[in-house]
Order: sequence, then C-alpha cells, then structure tokens
Amino acid sequence: MVKLPRFVGLGLAFGCLGLSACGLVGSGPPPVDGFMARVDDTTGLDDIHHEIEFIEPSEWVESYLPGESFAGFNLALYRRRVPVLMDMQGRVVHSWPGVRAVGRARLDRNGRLMVIGVDDMIKEYDWEGGLTWAYALPREEDLPHHDFIRLGNGNVLVLAQETSTRSDYLQEVDGDGRVVWEWWPRDHLERHFPDRDRRYPDPTHINSLFELTANRWFDAGDERFRPGNVLVSARNLNAIFIVERSTGEIVWRHEEGLDFQHEAQMVPGGVLGDGLILVFNNGYHNVNAYRRSEVRAIHPIDGSVVWSYSAPTFFTTVAGVQQILPNGNLLVTSSEGGRAFEITPDKKKVWEWIPPFLPMRVIRYPPDHSPQLSGLGPLDPTPVARENRAPWVDIELGQFTFRKDYRVETLHGLVREVLRRPSGCSELFLPVDPVVQVAYGFDDARLDGDTVVAGFVLTVRAIGGGEVRTVVDETLDSGGEEVFRDRYIAVPGLGLTRVELCVEARVEGGDDELHPSVFLTNPRFYSRRRSVLTREWKERRTTLQEEAFRERQLRAIGYVQ
Repeated sequence: MVKLPRFVGLGLAFGCLGLSACGLVGSGPPPVDGFMARVDDTTGLDDIHHEIEFIEPSEWVESYLPGESFAGFNLALYRRRVPVLMDMQGRVVHSWPGVRAVGRARLDRNGRLMVIGVDDMIKEYDWEGGLTWAYALPREEDLPHHDFIRLGNGNVLVLAQETSTRSDYLQEVDGDGRVVWEWWPRDHLERHFPDRDRRYPDPTHINSLFELTANRWFDAGDERFRPGNVLVSARNLNAIFIVERSTGEIVWRHEEGLDFQHEAQMVPGGVLGDGLILVFNNGYHNVNAYRRSEVRAIHPIDGSVVWSYSAPTFFTTVAGVQQILPNGNLLVTSSEGGRAFEITPDKKKVWEWIPPFLPMRVIRYPPDHSPQLSGLGPLDPTPVARENRAPWVDIELGQFTFRKDYRVETLHGLVREVLRRPSGCSELFLPVDPVVQVAYGFDDARLDGDTVVAGFVLTVRAIGGGEVRTVVDETLDSGGEEVFRDRYIAVPGLGLTRVELCVEARVEGGDDELHPSVFLTNPRFYSRRRSVLTREWKERRTTLQEEAFRERQLRAIGYVQ
C-alpha cells in the first residue's frame, strides 16, 4: 500500500477521479450482490487464511426478536478488517471492500466512514469508498492508539501513543490537518494517580474517548460535565476520568471496582438512564472467583453502580464495548468471547450475532442516521430463531469455580487455593463437557509425626431436581504411600447446567476440628473444549475453514452439543 502524505485533503480524491487510479486504495475482490463472493485479496489481513470460501453473514445471526429489539443497521469489521453494514437478519446491505481498518470504524450522519487504517493513518471514506480525508501523526514514529472521535466542532480527536516511551496522548486536529489541542496524561499521573500500578510499560493504556454532550448534570450547574469535555478510559490505571478541555485538568474520575475497563460513555439525554456513565468492566484480574465481565451504569455524582449486566460465564479478557440504543436496550460486543448481543433493560436477549471470527466492535445505527441509510429501504421485521440450538447462555470462559474463602499456599510444589472451611455447598453453572480439578490430602510439613486419617467428599446435584452425583469419596492415611491427590475428573451429562456443588473434608475418628495438615483445594471446573476459547484458539484460527471454525465456536459456546 502506498504511504500517503502526512495529510491528505479533499482535493486528492477529486484530482484522481477514483482512488484506484491513484494507487491509494486496493481494488479488492469484485462485489457480488453488494458484497464479496470470495476473499482472495488478503492484503493487510493478517488473520485470514487465503482462499477462504465466503459464507453469507446472515447465517451468523442466531436470534432476533422484532419489536423488542431496536431495529437498525449494524456496522462491523468483516474478518476484523473489512467494514460492512448488516441488517437485523445479518444480511450485508453495504460494504467498503477496498477499505482495511484496524479495530475502529464509525459512520457519520453524511454517510462518511472513518477508520484507523492498516497503514496507521486516520482515514475517511465516502459512501462509495472514495478516500476524502486522511491524517497521519506529525511524528512518524508515533502511532494511533485504539480510538478517535469526530468532535462537535467538526475536528477529529485522535488517541495516539509515543512509541519511544509508550505514553498515550490526545491530539485534536482540524480539517486542514493542523494540531489545535494536545493533552498528555503523564503530566497529571503523579498528582491524580500516585499509587498507580507501575508494572505496565505503558502507564495509562487509554482505550476509548467520549465527548460529553448536553446532560442534566451540567444543566444543574456542575461544571465538571460541561459539553465538550472528554471522558477517557485508562485501562492500566483501572480508572475513567473527565478532562476539562479549556484547562487540561482532570475534573472528575472514578476507580471503584474497575478492572481493565473499556468504553466509558455517558448516556445521552432522552434515553433511559440519562446522564449515567456506562463502562465495560472486563474483570481481567479477578482470577480467584468467577472470572466474568460486567457492563456497569455508574451514577457520576455519588459513584454508585445503578445498573449492571453480568452472567455467570460472561467474560472477555480485553476489549469489549457496549452501546446504549435509543429505546434503552444495550448492544454488547464480547470481543474475545466471539459475539455481539442486544439485551433489554431487564436483561432479556433480543438479538445475537456469532461470526466465525472474533469481532472487535459492532455499532448499530438507526435507519435515519444518514441519507444513505434511509435509502436502503425498510428493515425486514422477520424474526430469527435458529433451530437445534441449546438455550442461550453466556459461556465465554472454560474455567469455573465457586466463591469460597480460601488461603493461598504452596503445597507439593505448586501454589494452591486451600479452602479455609472445606465443608458446605455452593451453586455453579457448569461449562460444556465439564471436568473438575480438585486436590486433597496432607501437608507433610504439618504432620509433626502424627498419624491422621481423613475423608474427602465432593458431590454435584442439578438444581431443580436430579440425583446427587458423587465425584470424590476417598479416605487417605497420612502414614500410607499416597498422601496427596491432584485429580481431573469428568462430570458427564451436566454441561450447561446449574448445579449445587458440595465439599467436605473430615478427620476420621477425631474431633470436629480439622488437623492443620489436612487440605482440600478450591474445586475448579473446566471445559474439555477450553482450548477453543484461549490464545491458542486465536493463533490457530488462520488455518481453519470458516465452516469448521464456526462449528467449533458454536460448540464452545454451547449451542451445538
């Protein structure tokens, strides 16, 4: 791809009478019914296997409930690079086959598409795919980093990173490519975040920008929420904050309970939740309990969580985005979980899209968002309900455990979570093809010559009925040959089932108190298909045909047994 000048304006597109002739944009595959029959040109598409047969995306919408969902057009990156617009049934109604984007794509009210290009430039295209504007950072070694937004004044706010120091910064540029405002978080870290975690090479890792618009807090006299101020999400600070544009000061911040969060946004006026701040809270560091993500609605005045969405197994390690829709529904993209879904305020799923790749972000636009969308015609109200699918669940992680007090100790050469009170029951939602890992036995260092006989029991029972299934029932003698067991045990027939898990450790013939040498670790449930949802899966995806990839994904999610 030809590197454009540091700034390209409208005159470039007009002067060339077609960007393909300029050598600026690849011609791409031929359109078929508004899209592509094959993807043979994989320039810049490092995660696509060559010569993959095209699968009609309408096959990837698993469910759609008209009337309860907000009907619009969904902007997504097909195979993580090519921008496409889909209707509610998943049919591609428009595409930009010559465009290659990285992570972000946004459509304005004039039908212009803005993206971060694979050549590290912010680019704007017209409806037909002609390049109308492009911007490259003045310092060639710096890179755009995660986000950009079109401001209310028409300028573009770019999130960038100084590569030599891994420091993020914000840069506002006008239509002529001139920098009119710049803001560096590092100038404010010591004062506002003196206790920040310094393990990360990039101190802030900002991942989203949001310009405040008219809101009830400012109308009530709170200057912190002045329209035009910028709401920022800084992942490595586990914090979101507002930057006052006129002074550059951080005037508001929130950290309570945030963990590698993304996409801080304020709900606009006239929409359910007006003035609340939404954030996709990933929960990256919560490794000791249910590892799950959460979408939060935060009250910006008192910091309370007014509303939240989570599920026993809803988790994406990084990335993720939510969008408040005009009817109050929430469109959620689980980027590493491999899908996007829409839920109502009472958390009912009314639309779901599962492509055979990991989607970065899905944004929905109403039909009147631009003249071009209005010209696409009325949306088809036909519902979608795939047959032969298991009930919908959020099952994006192959590891499950139950919340229990434990202590972390090194036993038999490994760090283990030892239950403080190894008796009692808890509810769990089991993954596909569940396998439980549990360790039990004696700590040699604490025996002190004693001879101890201890029993260990682990049972599961389906909630709502079903017999108690004994998974472990074993007695060990500290004087025997085997004083420690670390087991992986299959629990067939209980996948995608909520169960009661009970554990018990007891000293045989002794008092009620456990001997200090006796231990039972926190049981963990895994899926036999766990590798499908890990980094290994991401690295292997290039070698899979789409049909095979999608089948594995649906099996991992639990829709296909």
